[in-house]
Amino acid sequence: MLLITTVGGTLLALLMDQPFWGQGIVRILVIAPFFVMPTVSALVWKNMFMNPVNGLFAHLAKFFGLQPYDFLAQAPLGSIIFIVSWQWLPFATLILLTALQSLDQEQLEAAEMDGAGPLSRFFYIMLPHLARAITVVILIQTIFLLSVFAEILVTTNGGPGVASTNLTYLIYMQSLLQFDVGGGSAGGVVAIILANIVAIFLMRMIGKNLEA
Repeated sequence: MLLITTVGGTLLALLMDQPFWGQGIVRILVIAPFFVMPTVSALVWKNMFMNPVNGLFAHLAKFFGLQPYDFLAQAPLGSIIFIVSWQWLPFATLILLTALQSLDQEQLEAAEMDGAGPLSRFFYIMLPHLARAITVVILIQTIFLLSVFAEILVTTNGGPGVASTNLTYLIYMQSLLQFDVGGGSAGGVVAIILANIVAIFLMRMIGKNLEA
C-alpha cells in the first residue's frame, strides 16, 4: 500500500505540476477520494465494482468473453490494499505536489540548459528535493495503516479465514467476538507501541524540516 501511494502520488504530483487544460477539475477528481468515508468507499467498491455478479468489473469481463473474477473471495488482501490505496493516494499526491511546487525552477532551467534530460532532472534534482516529503508521507500513512478497520469489516470480515485480518481487526475479533479481553488488550498494547515508534520518527523528521 505504501509503495502504491508513494509511487502513484509522485507520478500524479508530477502530472498535476504541469500546465494543461482542465487542471483544476483534475485536481478535484484526484483529491475527492480522500474525503469519502472509509465505510462508504468500501461499500462502493464491494457492490459497484468488485461484485462478481453485478459489479462493473464482472460486466467488463463478460463483455470481453472472460469469466468474472471474485476479487474479495480470491484475492481479499490485494483487494483491501487496493481500496485503502485508492483512499490514501490523494493525501500523498497533495503532500508531494506541495513539496514539488516549492522547488526552485531556476535549478531545473539551469539543468535543462546544461543538457540534462527529463529523467536526469527527476532523479538528480526533483527526487532529492522530495525525499523528506516522501518520508513524512510514509510515516503518517504507516500510523493510519494500523487503524484500518472499516474496509475489512465491510468487505471481507477478515476472511477467508484470516487472509485479510490485520492487527486492528484481530483485536476486534479477540475482544468483541471471542470475548478474549486479555488477548485483545495485549494486541492493543502492541498497536500503541508500534504507533508510538512511528510517531517518534515522524516528530524527529518534522523537527529536522523545521530546522532546515
